[in-house]
Amino acid sequence: MIVQAPFSNGFACRNRVQVQRLAELTTFRIGGPATVAVLDDRSDLSEVLERSARWLGKGANLLVGDEGLAQPVVRLGRDFDFFRLAGTREGRSIVQVGAAADLAKVISFTIANGLAGPEGLAGVPATVGGALRMNAGTVHCWTLDFVSRVEVVLPGRDRPEWIERAALPAAYRNSGLPAGTVFLGCELELAPGDPVALKERGAKLKKAKADSQPLALPSAGCVFKNPSKELPAGKLIDGLGLKGTRIGGAEISTVHANFIVNPGRDAAAMDVVRLVRRIRRTAFRERGVVVEMEVEAWACPEELRAHPSELGDD
Repeated sequence: MIVQAPFSNGFACRNRVQVQRLAELTTFRIGGPATVAVLDDRSDLSEVLERSARWLGKGANLLVGDEGLAQPVVRLGRDFDFFRLAGTREGRSIVQVGAAADLAKVISFTIANGLAGPEGLAGVPATVGGALRMNAGTVHCWTLDFVSRVEVVLPGRDRPEWIERAALPAAYRNSGLPAGTVFLGCELELAPGDPVALKERGAKLKKAKADSQPLALPSAGCVFKNPSKELPAGKLIDGLGLKGTRIGGAEISTVHANFIVNPGRDAAAMDVVRLVRRIRRTAFRERGVVVEMEVEAWACPEELRAHPSELGDD
């Protein structure tokens, strides 16, 4: 894989640009090299939009191929990393948030200011932009539940625009906006709450996650979308007897079967792809259930998006 350096000298002076293994920037700790630009200066957004770039947040819901990418990868930096109070509207507080802000820090900020809602997302590893993009959530709430509007660049457009939450046809793990939309920030509209109670709720939810998910090991979080409310993906995979299955350095977690972990930090992307193939093929052949990827994949085989009836044996 030939890694390109596609940015102007002026851009490189105002922003950080380097060739880097994406394994260092994803929670799976898997992925080959790419030219990575951290967009610190908002005035250079137009140059990025002129290029065919991939956008990376916290890297917590992503599998990257071992050969890396020829496309540049862009992360939002300084000018997009903020959260601040911005007045009130009809008794609710407005919080302005940049897409590069860490979701956990935003949750701590809202709790400290006695603003309710985001604490229900405690334990979700994401930047705000990543959480908006996939409408990240828990069994209690989704990111877009608390958003009044979002700042985005839609595919094919060359400038940002604000879109009201009511105009977003959001759904489970989906913002409702087209693929390729770049999220730059949002405004939250939050009701008052008791800081002590909010902190206790957030801590309780984080503990529940830690008790039921393999958070100490590298992973990309839940690999599959739940087929239905009645049939969570983890329960399905566990029932198929696949928990603990290992291929190469990748393993279906023995703690939560909807996690594939990289315990030795030596798994290859194809190890994960082969485990995904086995899970999807087995679920379809034995239960007639089609499980869809929740994790996004870059520079990986197309079979991850194929119907499981098309998948061959290992």
